[in-house]
Amino acid sequence: MAPRSMAKDLSGTIKEILGTCVSVGCTVDGKDPKDLQTEISEGDVEAPLE
Repeated sequence: MAPRSMAKDLSGTIKEILGTCVSVGCTVDGKDPKDLQTEISEGDVEAPLE
């Protein structure tokens, strides 16, 4: 998905995919995708560089 994303870095791509999870109503590892997006933005969860 990263090559097709318009995000500057991989964390942005991850947040785009989490946004899709919110739209369809699924969870990620038992967590709400909105919570994971917030954790990534605040730096609590670190996305890999590539």
